[in-house]
Amino acid sequence: MLVLEILVVLMVGFLVYKFILMPKYSTKKVNLSITPDGFDEVFAKFNSLEFSEIKSTKKKMIFFIVISILSSLAFLIVFIFTYLRSYNLSYSLIPLIVLAISIVLFLLTYKKFKLQYINVIRKFIQLINPNLDYNNTSFTGEQDYYQTACFDNLQLSTFNVKDSISGSTKDKYKFYASNISATTTTQNVFEGLFSTVILDKNVASYTKINTENLEYITTYGLGATNSQLKYIEMDNEDFNKVLHVYSNNRLNSTEILTSDILEYLCEFYNKYHVNFQVVFSGNCVYSRFFVTQLFVPTLVGNLFDKNNFALCYAIITFILEIIEKLSNNMSYYEE
Repeated sequence: MLVLEILVVLMVGFLVYKFILMPKYSTKKVNLSITPDGFDEVFAKFNSLEFSEIKSTKKKMIFFIVISILSSLAFLIVFIFTYLRSYNLSYSLIPLIVLAISIVLFLLTYKKFKLQYINVIRKFIQLINPNLDYNNTSFTGEQDYYQTACFDNLQLSTFNVKDSISGSTKDKYKFYASNISATTTTQNVFEGLFSTVILDKNVASYTKINTENLEYITTYGLGATNSQLKYIEMDNEDFNKVLHVYSNNRLNSTEILTSDILEYLCEFYNKYHVNFQVVFSGNCVYSRFFVTQLFVPTLVGNLFDKNNFALCYAIITFILEIIEKLSNNMSYYEE
């Protein structure tokens, strides 16, 4: 009997830890010291929207968390007291039942909260660009696009996707972006935002741009299957200090990466200090940003963390701006 009771306590403790004390919310590791241009106006419009329903759901979640913590503590206290005094242990079932009900109600409320949050993020994304939409599923062929980009040329064992954005750029190019987590059998390869933009013109070369902090891993620079890539020194000293270009065709890379693109890439990194990679290959532009999840609600304090939304705005507008500049250059580019 004692063994069974101990197992019950351990199981309850695990459930409280898993679903109550440690819900799947992560904290942004990148804190922006400078607000992106145009963000304050967009965020003001966003905050003027009606969000009373999701805020009410958040309060219910916090209530169930508090009840679950209190009932779990009550269960442990009553259980220990009745056991030491040799009282009827059935009294300890009362807080246990309350705890079980609280956990079930929390999970049901959390499911509702996630659906409401999808609509919230969709509204914010469409304030950035009305041609973009947000959902919580991957787009077709996303893993194939990621592997084709040859960021690090490792064989993946898992590829998890959430928080996807899809639509088109101003020039009607297909746009996809998602928070992804990619691993091999031995290591976590990448966690952050991955994007693909499909152009209407093909580039017969492969060019990769890395921020300097990624250079400590050789595969980020060259890659096991890209032995033909060479480091290309660009005609911009400030750019070369913080970003590195590799390509199998120097002429193509210098035609594509004109001075305005180099300055914009350099400005973005110096301003926000977000590590990223951009790959131009075929008719696609791939990029990945080494940040934690962009769309993470906070239970304590303001539901919509301004830094998280500013980071999302900065990255999405950065991709769109690069594509617009690249599109202008490629209109003069001969395959």
